[in-house]
Amino acid sequence: MEGPQSAVVVVYATFPGREAALSCGRGMVEAGVAGCINVLDGMTSIYVWNGVTETADEAVLIAKVARERAQAAVDYIVANHSYETPAILVLPVVGGSEAYMQWIRAAAPVA
Repeated sequence: MEGPQSAVVVVYATFPGREAALSCGRGMVEAGVAGCINVLDGMTSIYVWNGVTETADEAVLIAKVARERAQAAVDYIVANHSYETPAILVLPVVGGSEAYMQWIRAAAPVA
């Protein structure tokens, strides 16, 4: 599907807490990397790290980004994250409000 939906992606990342996610997300918006971010606090992650099963309380950052800025968003998160290997995923958008997609792209215009 081509059009505004295919021109936007969602970047999902986890952080050790709300403040870290908010700080990174605000920086992404102010730097023009993301059009909008959401932070969801109070998530619990269970994973294996260095052979040990871990449980951690985390916050989720969801960034709506112009597709052309996806790598810049990933790079920004990596540079501003405290984890050795942060969870960062770029997810395609396959539908949604055309007006919203256009707003995301306008909020962080691609040069």
